[in-house]
Amino acid sequence: MTVLVFEKHLPDLGLITHYSEFGNSWVHKVSPWTKAALLPVIIFDLTIVSNMELLLAMLLVVVLIYLLANLPLSLLAYWCTLPVFFVLSIAFVLMWAVPGSSLITYGPIQLTSQGVAFLVILVVRTLIGVVYSLMLLMTTKYNYLTHIVSRVLPSPLNQIALLTYRFILLTLDRLKMTVTAMETRGGFTISGLKKGGKFYGSVFALAFIRSFDKAERVAKAMESRAYDGRLISSYSVPGPSHGGYALVLFTALASACFYFWGRF
Repeated sequence: MTVLVFEKHLPDLGLITHYSEFGNSWVHKVSPWTKAALLPVIIFDLTIVSNMELLLAMLLVVVLIYLLANLPLSLLAYWCTLPVFFVLSIAFVLMWAVPGSSLITYGPIQLTSQGVAFLVILVVRTLIGVVYSLMLLMTTKYNYLTHIVSRVLPSPLNQIALLTYRFILLTLDRLKMTVTAMETRGGFTISGLKKGGKFYGSVFALAFIRSFDKAERVAKAMESRAYDGRLISSYSVPGPSHGGYALVLFTALASACFYFWGRF
């Protein structure tokens, strides 16, 4: 018999909200506009950069910022497990089709050093994106995030983004509740990979269906409160400092140089 529990690998929404609302590190005090402006720059870098040394340096920087924000490193390791597992499940299949210097050959199938590098690069890119996203969520108040999204994106894209973000939170919350209920009833004491896979598939399906029901109730509650397709934030978000402007400008110029000069 094997006891399988993955509840600790799910992001704790209450804890994320607690750190974002009550955190007091210097990262929390950085303007939300600065942190939000760096996100598309990082996404652009993750798209064009394939140099392993540069990617590892980026990963080191975002992890250091995460630590300087006084955020828990042990939870970060748990919360990165599911995204990395998802990427590995796809990249593991794709890496066998990457041409290059052969390492393992079995008939028509061969594994190359370039294929292994492709797998590692995707994992590092995933870690960078996940760590920075978690840092952004755990150091920025939710009201500030809604204000930035409503200001940056045009309507109705801003409403779609905000409601999608809320729906993801509802799905994770329902999944956590389902896992807790199953665990208290001894449902995670199972044997065999096949049986366990079917069991976990049913858990995810049940949580996903229940999250739709919850989202529908939330939509009716919003309509009953005169929601007309607009979420207007009344909060004033602190603007970037001179150092924040300089940081965003520097990272944007560095990304442009890497792209045009081809050193990535």
